[in-house]
Amino acid sequence: MKSAKFLALLTLSVVLAACAAPAVEVQTLRIGLSPAAHPVTEAISVCVPNAPDLAISIQAIYPNAVDLDALDVYIQLDEPDELPAFVAQLAWEDVVVVLHASNELDLDLEQIADLFSGRVQDWSELGGEDADISLWVGLASEEARLAFVESVAHGSPVVGWAKLAATPADLLAAVAADPQAAGILPAAWANETVQAIDLGLRLPVLALAVEEPSGAARDLLACLQGEVGQAVLAESYSAINP
Repeated sequence: MKSAKFLALLTLSVVLAACAAPAVEVQTLRIGLSPAAHPVTEAISVCVPNAPDLAISIQAIYPNAVDLDALDVYIQLDEPDELPAFVAQLAWEDVVVVLHASNELDLDLEQIADLFSGRVQDWSELGGEDADISLWVGLASEEARLAFVESVAHGSPVVGWAKLAATPADLLAAVAADPQAAGILPAAWANETVQAIDLGLRLPVLALAVEEPSGAARDLLACLQGEVGQAVLAESYSAINP
């Protein structure tokens, strides 16, 4: 009897296994963003396809450390030194200099270049109070810093005693907390805690890939460039075709 019961259970198990739904193969959409382009994640969260067989991986990677072969899409500000096979623009970003909210100096581009080159080191030299200047910049590969050096400072490097911020959020917090501070920042990060000075410097927000994306990556980019994605991106950036 025991043997007959065992065989019956075994037969039932085989039948149930045969009737079970096949395992769903999960695809991972691998997205990388430079820390400067992190505000794009708001639009990504809206545009990512909602599918049970899709997992999302989002990594913060500086442009000088990114491996495009390991990602489906990488998003950064401005063009890299070498363009990959696929490039799509998502929006426009401005670069600003941020001062403490109490600092109401209206600086021109020449004064700002002098500020970050170290040619002036006290706010009194720019019409402010008698106090040492505290400078903040992103890491050497941060896009806003690179664009500032090229376009505003005309190739002159940022002074060596400037403090380094690992992320734009860290830089914003440092300047907001120090009345003598100034920093270079992508405009999407600036808020009411600082005074922002527009530099007239605009960078494209770009999606990069080693080849033209397909599947979920293609659908994501189509949404980001479409009406829904552009509406969300417009909360932080300027539209592709203003």
